[in-house]
Amino acid sequence: MWQYSIQQSGRDFEPVLTWSADAQAALAQVKTRDDVDLLSWNPSTDVSEIYEQYSLEELVAQIDQTAYARLLEKMAQTVESSGQVITPSLQRQWYLVGYLASLEHQALINTAAALLSLTVLNLKTPPMALAKVTAKQQRGLTDQARCWLMAAQVTDLQLLATTKPLQKLLAHLLDQDQRLDTCCVSGQSAGWQLANDANWLSQIATPQFVLPQLERPSAFRLLRAAYLERQLG
Repeated sequence: MWQYSIQQSGRDFEPVLTWSADAQAALAQVKTRDDVDLLSWNPSTDVSEIYEQYSLEELVAQIDQTAYARLLEKMAQTVESSGQVITPSLQRQWYLVGYLASLEHQALINTAAALLSLTVLNLKTPPMALAKVTAKQQRGLTDQARCWLMAAQVTDLQLLATTKPLQKLLAHLLDQDQRLDTCCVSGQSAGWQLANDANWLSQIATPQFVLPQLERPSAFRLLRAAYLERQLG
């Protein structure tokens, strides 16, 4: 079982908290201090990791003027043109998808699928029921969005040059019966992992958030940034 601690930033694996399978004490420090990093250690395999935390300034600089930033703009134009409201929570999730995709050099089709699935869930689900959205529903919407973009042979250039593919797909997924939302493909889904990690990171200040919900290593490096995004509104 993984254990967690923290260390002073820049050190070579020097834990300053007692190791614990409950990461809450370490998280409390990582979220609010800019001089510590998260440590993880698996006693059964002796595998360990140092998760240096990115600052918001670093993330914004990395994504600025990239295809990911352009895609975020197109997603905002798509939602606004449909007459829907972009909530602060959805906006945070979009930013987190962009940060994760940029750090991992994700394909734009995976990034677009993640953005669409999060958007559909936020617009289609009553606010009080959002916490009960299942991973299978999120996975289904992400996989369906990716499959549709591939089947329609939508290129990266089209995703960045026009909102038409995003508009058409958003309308379809919003209108389809919710029972179909859980239909997904087998195998690994990078798009779903982006959506999943952005969704949970956006909830980092809530009691529902626990580290094992995160799928990709890069997400563990965005804990402080995700918390600051939430504090900023």
